[in-house]
Amino acid sequence: SEVEQKPFFDHFKELNQRIILSIVVLVSAFVLFYINYTDIYNLLTNPLVEAGYTKADLVAFTIYEGFQVKISNTLLVSFIGTFPITFLIIANFVKPAINDLKSSTYVIYLISFLFLFYSGLFAAYQTFPIGIKFLLQFNESEIILRTQNYFQLVSRISLIFGISFQTPLVIYFLIKKNIIKLSLFTNNRKEVFIFVLIFSAILTPTGDPITLFIFTIPLYLLIELVVYLNSRN
Repeated sequence: SEVEQKPFFDHFKELNQRIILSIVVLVSAFVLFYINYTDIYNLLTNPLVEAGYTKADLVAFTIYEGFQVKISNTLLVSFIGTFPITFLIIANFVKPAINDLKSSTYVIYLISFLFLFYSGLFAAYQTFPIGIKFLLQFNESEIILRTQNYFQLVSRISLIFGISFQTPLVIYFLIKKNIIKLSLFTNNRKEVFIFVLIFSAILTPTGDPITLFIFTIPLYLLIELVVYLNSRN
């Protein structure tokens, strides 16, 4: 095939071109979001406001902390905003190597991946106010909310949720490839739910039952959907 006959360094050159194109897209978005940083700041601090605090409660400890936070926040939003484009750029490089993957199946996988990623981000964003309230209620004395720590928590949990929501898609792929058996899930539903619950408890930072189940229930239902779809094939 054309893929097999193509020299290694041609593949390497194409990959470099795709990486450079992805970086150009990311940098372009970074400049745009940096110019409109006020909207980004309001978006990322909204969970804090919903938890009963104000933006003025965030305090910088060093003279350069504000600049660091602005750069990291803009980079985070730029990555999330351009992720579908950069993901497609790299995915289209990998696709020819997967010979048995139909075009329709490939498109479904891409759409599912992106849908689950952004569903995870949405779930994280919705649970932030609950998590913030839960964590801060343990402080019996007045505390200082450091700007850097708050935004690090937001970025880490957002990405963790986005990545962990890919679990059903991974399970679907493993079942389709007969790497794991469908019966493992159909015959052990209680055990699977407990496993998802433990997995969610490890990932969610707060430990409160509301946040835990907001993460657990959608993830488990997605796994059940995967089981259902595989059982029909």
